[in-house]
Amino acid sequence: MVWTDEKVKLLVQLWESGQSITQIGKALGMTRNAVVGKAHRIGLAKRASPIMRSDKPAQPRPAPSHQAGPPAAPRAPVQVKTEPAVAPQAAPVGQASQQAQLTPAMLAALTPTTGPRCKWPIGDPKSSEFDFCDHVALPGKPYCAQHCAMAYTNWNPESAVEAVKAVNAA
Repeated sequence: MVWTDEKVKLLVQLWESGQSITQIGKALGMTRNAVVGKAHRIGLAKRASPIMRSDKPAQPRPAPSHQAGPPAAPRAPVQVKTEPAVAPQAAPVGQASQQAQLTPAMLAALTPTTGPRCKWPIGDPKSSEFDFCDHVALPGKPYCAQHCAMAYTNWNPESAVEAVKAVNAA
């Protein structure tokens, strides 16, 4: 793209007439960026922003809500009411353990008799003592009932009971 004297004169005329930078670029056979660069180099007056500004200071916008209706009340931490399947592991600092409420009757109903094993990791993967939970996994889940209660924030043990009963009956 070569800027001839005629193109520079036409640029100045179109710039002063108030045409948009894109329109000037099309008229000159140049890119929009070439027009802006040349206008800057020859010292043409800056253009007013096409964005309408108001005299009022900007107000911070509220954070977008991902749910309709009023915000939900914070969930209270829930506890599993059974003996742990494995030795308790220390939770990382600042991480709260939330588990679904499992009664002993629910846990008994949620324990399949056969099937794939729970994939919950136990210990440090770099150590020789690293292993996975050995309990039977729930149907359609990679974990046993206790670990599902720890892994899923919206896990519903009541609906899982029905799935296990259907698998055990089959």
